[in-house]
Amino acid sequence: MRVLITGGGGFLAGHLAAYLQTIGGIEMRSLSRAECDLASGREQLSSMLSSFKPAAVFHLAGRINGSESDLDRDNRAATSNLLEAVRKDSPAAKVVFGSTAGVYADGGNADAPLTESQSAEPRGLYAISKYAAEQAASSHAQTGSWIVTARISNPVGSNMAAALLCGTLAKQIVEIERGKAPVVTLRDLRPKRDFISVRDCVSALWHLAEFGESGEIYNVASGVSISIAEMVEVYVNLARVRPIEVKVLPVTSERSSVREQWVSNAKLKALGWRSRETLKEAIRGQLEAERARA
Repeated sequence: MRVLITGGGGFLAGHLAAYLQTIGGIEMRSLSRAECDLASGREQLSSMLSSFKPAAVFHLAGRINGSESDLDRDNRAATSNLLEAVRKDSPAAKVVFGSTAGVYADGGNADAPLTESQSAEPRGLYAISKYAAEQAASSHAQTGSWIVTARISNPVGSNMAAALLCGTLAKQIVEIERGKAPVVTLRDLRPKRDFISVRDCVSALWHLAEFGESGEIYNVASGVSISIAEMVEVYVNLARVRPIEVKVLPVTSERSSVREQWVSNAKLKALGWRSRETLKEAIRGQLEAERARA
């Protein structure tokens, strides 16, 4: 079975590639932006799809920060171009599109988390651009092509970029262990989010390719939310240096104004998927990888 992963070199794509290597009978190609810019390289993309002929495409490429035009280009336009090329050059391929639970606004609680039937109310340029990409995915399904949308909620694991909350947390902890002043600096510890092990996340993406229903949206989440303050506490407790001060800086800007969100994974679990790694285990593995890299 041939599998194409976009976003090659990125956090999620790297973990999915590692996961697929544990599954027999898969010929894999990971496509980076340096190889093909999905927003502009239509001919190159078509040529690659025609020659490789993937049975499954995991679309994980995208941008999390930048201007409105940058985010629209690398999220919405890139997705539209990829799906158009798949319809033309590899029409039998299944597509798993990696979106974000950020398209939901505030909402849910432990007893009644947000389900896929919840109306999307994206806030912030990133969530807006990803929701626009979801509309391209919906149009792709309406042509009769196979696609599912995975609304992913905050994966945590090794090799995260420092631009992400858990990436900067791990980086700061390891810098402290290597002699830097024992102070972690962050902004706003109050928001509450669902965090999922990245290994559980990528296993869910593969599970969706095998058992998902075309045209459907699935939340990829742990089903449990904690505050940023609680998340920081886990990192600090796993550090090799004690004590560590947590310094909170004034909030100057936000990618999202969502304060609290609880996300249901019941629809995913109904397909037979189960999580295998706790958040603490994921963070421990992330810190070990960051220490080895440092």
